[in-house]
This record gives sequence, structure tokens and C-alpha cells, in this order.
Amino acid sequence: MFYDCADRYAINQEKNKFAISDGVSKSFFPKVWAETLVRNWVENEWKSDVEYINTCQNDWLQTVTEIVNKPETKWFTKNAFNRKEAALATFVSLRFFKKKKEWFWKANALGDSFLFFVPSNWKDFEKDVLKLSSKIEPIVFDNFPDYLASIGTKHNGERQTSEKALSEGTFFLMTDALAEWFLNEQNNAIYKTAVWKSQTDFERFIVEERLSKLGNDDSAILIIHIEDDKKDDISYGSVNISDIDELIDKQQKELDRISNKKKQKENKLEISSEKVKENEPLENTNLKDSSKNIEKPNKIKKEGTDSETDNIKEEPDTTEKVNEENKTDKESVKPENKNSSQNNQTHLEDETEEIQKESSESKPPTPNKDSKNTINKF
Repeated sequence: MFYDCADRYAINQEKNKFAISDGVSKSFFPKVWAETLVRNWVENEWKSDVEYINTCQNDWLQTVTEIVNKPETKWFTKNAFNRKEAALATFVSLRFFKKKKEWFWKANALGDSFLFFVPSNWKDFEKDVLKLSSKIEPIVFDNFPDYLASIGTKHNGERQTSEKALSEGTFFLMTDALAEWFLNEQNNAIYKTAVWKSQTDFERFIVEERLSKLGNDDSAILIIHIEDDKKDDISYGSVNISDIDELIDKQQKELDRISNKKKQKENKLEISSEKVKENEPLENTNLKDSSKNIEKPNKIKKEGTDSETDNIKEEPDTTEKVNEENKTDKESVKPENKNSSQNNQTHLEDETEEIQKESSESKPPTPNKDSKNTINKF
């Protein structure tokens, strides 16, 4: 993530000045400190190191104070500010200057950020390549580099300086992760950097090398190729330098686009699930209501009958009439004495004979066979 990167760099072609710095991540506002160091170095001329450091410290304090006084600043950040915690950063600078019609270069380095100069006629990495850093041999990369502090004079380590006549070759200014990789790979490192043509090439290299030989840390590099065109002044050909702020802005927009796309997808899923929930009760209600509308099969139930009643055929009108009469007469028959079952039976038989007589008188002289069977059945 470019936003999390605490490495900063700057160039000034008019003044022929270059600088790179790596803010120590566990310090207080290291990105602001690294940015302040490189910007002030390339934009101004300094009478002394003390003047340069004091100016950078004042600028850092002013910027951080504005940030801390914002309403949204967290309480622990304000507490750290009140405790006067400092930012820490490594630093490498390079400048070209003319002295008595001859061009020279001068560099300073502090911490585990490095300057390398590879002459155009190099053959052996160890013998021919110039290395500048405050690291002492044997070089070990750890979490305790030399640094410049944003408050006071308690800096760590001593800056190393190198000054030589300018000649054909390539300068590399790089922070610790790349510097360690460069020292380990040596010849291969020089060949691999020679094919980089753009920011995209560099990013692709970082991704690939982090899978094997490059530490997973902030990585920044400045590469300056020097060619002798036999002219008195320095002129610059193609300049391809990436602006960290533009890279951060571009990456943030891409992250926002991905985030918005993800939210839209989640909203669609939520809407779909809500529709499903809305439809489920309706479907259940419809099923419930439809079950009410299903008519149950009619059952034929008559006293004294079983399943045989399902096979009863429709009778003529005369039979229905006889059945109604018999039903009426039977309903009117009531035993006089409930305690005498024999008397009740005799009485019922007598009543039945009378009913049969009445029915025989009222019905036609010759009833059909079906009606007779029906009467006998009852």
C-alpha cells in the first residue's frame, strides 16, 4: 500500500540535487519527517548541517501540530505529541557541482539506506562498485538503524560522506530492503535494474522478488545514469520519476472503486433475500387458503348401514315417498314402558303391522321389484 509507505524521495534538476529517506515506522509521524528531510534538501542551499536540521525540525513540528489539533485526531496521538515523541528517519543525499570547470559529485548517507555508484566499465561488484552508508562491516540489516531525529540533537550514528569527480556510470539511492537485496544479488541486481523502464516495471519486480529474495518492506529507489556528452553543463534526458502522492491517490481511487462494487453486490444480495422473505409468507398463505378450498369427498351415512351404502342406486320417486313415510312413522314410535323390553317389542310389532297396512293401501296395486327390495331393506 502506497499510503503506508514511509519512504520518500525528491529531485531538483535545476540544482542537480537528489535525496531519499526512510521513516522509521515505530516513530512519531515518520512519513512527515522523511518528506520534510528530502524536500528541504533539494529545494534549498544550506550553509551548514545545523541550519538544515533545525529548519527541517521546525517544519515537521508545524505540520504535526496542525494534524494533532484536528478534532478527529485520536487521544493517544495527542498524548504522544504532548510527551514530545520524535520522528526518526534514515537519509541519503547526492548533488552534482562544478569546481574549476570540472564536475564533481558529493553524497552523504546515514542509516541503512544506501548510495551505490556502478561505473560504466565495472567488472567486479566487490571491487568496482562504490557503497556508501553509515553501516559498518560486516553489514547487518536490523530494526535499529542510524537516524536523524525530528526533535533535539539526539541523532543516532554519524553521517558518512564521499566526494569524487563525476564520471560515466550509474548512481543508485535506495532504502534498506532494496539495499540488502542489491548487496546480496550483486551482479544479478545490476542486470535486473537495467531493464526497468517505468513504475509498472518496478512494481512488477517488487511483487516477484518478494516471493523469494526481497524483504517485505517499504522499497524506494532513485537511479541516475551519467553519460559524458563532452559539454560543459549538465543536461537531463528522459526523466521518469513517480510522485508518491499521485500513486497514493490513484491507489485510493482504485480501492474505493472496488469497495463500492463490493457494496453494490452486497446490497443486491440483501434486496434479493428481502424479496424472498416477502414472498415466503404469501406463498404459505396461498397454500393454506387453497387447502381450505379443497372439498372433502361426501360420505353417505345412514343408520344401520356400512360401506354397502356407497353402492345404493338412485330409487324412483315412489320409493323415496315410502321411505319418507316409514322414517316419519318410525320416529313417532316411542315405547310406553322403558322397563319392559318384551312389551316394547310387541308394541313395536303391532305398530309395524299397522304401518305396513297403511302403506299398502296408499301405494299402487303393483309396486316394482326395486322398490320392494328397498322397503324390505329398511
